[in-house]
Amino acid sequence: MFKKAGNIFLSAAKALLFLISIAVLFIGQNIFYDETVYYFWGNIIALMIYAAFLYFTSRLYQGLDFGSSDISEIALSWVFCLALANILQYFVLSLIQYKLLPAYGFLLILAAQVIIVIPATVLTDKLYYRLHPAQVAIIIYGKEKKAREYQSLIKKHRKKYRVSRLASQDEPFEALQRYVKNSEAVFFLDVSEKIREKLLEYCFLKNKRTYMLPTFTGVLIHTSGISWISNTPMFLPKSPEAELSTRFIKRLMDITISFVAIIALSWLMLITWLIIRLYDKAPAIYRQIRITRGGRHFTIYKFRSMRPDAEDDGVPRLTSKDDDRITPIGRFIRKTRLDELPQFFNVLSGSMSLVGPRPERPEIARQYEEIYPNFAFRTKVKAGITGFAQIYGRYNTAPDDKLFLDIMYIETLSIWQDVKLLLQTLKVIFKSSSTEGVSDDSTTALK
Repeated sequence: MFKKAGNIFLSAAKALLFLISIAVLFIGQNIFYDETVYYFWGNIIALMIYAAFLYFTSRLYQGLDFGSSDISEIALSWVFCLALANILQYFVLSLIQYKLLPAYGFLLILAAQVIIVIPATVLTDKLYYRLHPAQVAIIIYGKEKKAREYQSLIKKHRKKYRVSRLASQDEPFEALQRYVKNSEAVFFLDVSEKIREKLLEYCFLKNKRTYMLPTFTGVLIHTSGISWISNTPMFLPKSPEAELSTRFIKRLMDITISFVAIIALSWLMLITWLIIRLYDKAPAIYRQIRITRGGRHFTIYKFRSMRPDAEDDGVPRLTSKDDDRITPIGRFIRKTRLDELPQFFNVLSGSMSLVGPRPERPEIARQYEEIYPNFAFRTKVKAGITGFAQIYGRYNTAPDDKLFLDIMYIETLSIWQDVKLLLQTLKVIFKSSSTEGVSDDSTTALK
């Protein structure tokens, strides 16, 4: 009963957030830009376009994911979506008037929206969890060490889950069924396929929410299509080789966007180059060998964020959390992603794509492949500036998680997906956590 009421409340709260945002825009537009106000139907159409764009961006940037995302993530998404929608509205009005309108009005409108909407999202989040209390969860595991690790991760989401028990897969099956019956959510960690299949059937019958760690074959099945052999359905994993038309459009996008970005951001790249160069008189461009499609090596270009002698010891390593090799300027350009701007030249030359798996260093990739042989599957497509692993993961994401994210991208590759990932990258730029380094005593992301 409470959950049903919570779902109704959440739908109403989402609608109210939209109405408030649109109402503030309409009022502000009448105050600051009265010369742009249309007749009745003109206003309706303009507000509908604004609302449609705001809804699209809120879905794209997870601004409506109450119960799934942290409130800080939701609040950031709403600010970002409102800013984008207001920028679009500003240019639409300017085009109608054949001139650039004063921008201060839209800045004040955005400030008013943020002041009203952000407290509303916080209140919505609090009330949502009042109506959706934390689920009683159990962890069924094959390896206790991993279960303990994931228990600590799940505890970070204490508003969503309350772990009541850790149960080994070796316990009697009747006992495992009893644990499942007395819980609301079940996490399966490295459970043998035979036991997991039986418990999944039981969870399905009892309407229990289930979570499983991905496997290589599991991701392939998840992204598979259905093929019918006579009247028998069969999973058909997609070929990692994209269609010729998709590859052509993807390359055309790479050339067009990278060329425009180089021209538009040339002033910013020049300033960044000068600041780095003047700081320590060393070369501002950093060159390093990375791996791309087919395991081919290429030279990646980045703005140097570390001391010139960062790897004089000859040991290849990822950046750590408190890496003293990073210069003060380097910390800033890494957080703002300015260090990655020269990679547009890699994209233009064809050694990289805008969207694809993060390019690894050959030495580090070999270490990963010793433990995860399927890690080389990531080289089925060109390496990219952005992608699933870059958006949903972090710099220090474990190689197995990075592998699964990249397989999901490769197996679902499409032009529309690339467009969505490029748009989602705009928000990631403002998340400093995505550049978090590995632990201080590590050279790779192996855990």
